[in-house]
Amino acid sequence: MSDNLTDTLKEIELTEEGKKEMKEIEFVQDDERAQMLDDPVRLSIIKILRKGKEDTQTTEEFNEETGERIIRVKKIQRYALSVVEIVNQSEVLEGVEEITKNQVYHHLPKLIDAGYIIEYGKVETGKRTTHYYRRTAKGFVVTVHSTQKRAEIVKSAKASIERLEKVFGIKLSEEKESELVELLVKTDEIYFDNRRPIIKMVKGDVADEKALKLYDWLVRLRASGLSEFQEIQQRMREIIFG
Repeated sequence: MSDNLTDTLKEIELTEEGKKEMKEIEFVQDDERAQMLDDPVRLSIIKILRKGKEDTQTTEEFNEETGERIIRVKKIQRYALSVVEIVNQSEVLEGVEEITKNQVYHHLPKLIDAGYIIEYGKVETGKRTTHYYRRTAKGFVVTVHSTQKRAEIVKSAKASIERLEKVFGIKLSEEKESELVELLVKTDEIYFDNRRPIIKMVKGDVADEKALKLYDWLVRLRASGLSEFQEIQQRMREIIFG
């Protein structure tokens, strides 16, 4: 049993998958698997499990010199959640769909089959059994396009443009805002197109955080050599700085 378990999971019976360490990063290269995340409910479940839920972790120490038993309780983030907790978190977290218990039960098996989620373990309390679910990796890097991805890029681009005015006082006309959004989307599409050659260079199935930064740098470095990419960057510079 792991010493890092939170108080809620102290009595958990782990599955074989649950006993394994969660991967740092996993690259999603399969089109069909990537399309699984086009569904807003499935994407929300993935996001909720990424954010986790606050829990506590209690440790006890015995001081032989004083004869005192010292109990320490600290707050800790828990990333294995039950179905009810997933539903409850969907009601309070930003950037996710509010989902029902039936929706979670419907989509969990699909996400498990696709390798995004595992059943982490179960806790039995009297006659009640609670199952907990966890992501297979802390981060997923999708290397193929999806309609949901484009929608997220557009939303993110619009939010960035709003911050330009609030933070830097850069106000754009509606026409230029629309053009800038399209240019940001196109930049991301070029970035995506340049992922596959780099992903083939990755050795092994898992990359740590430092390797992911290098991967991202290599992709952007490759994309920056394209004339189309350079033209887009120049046009965005003109729109923002005049």
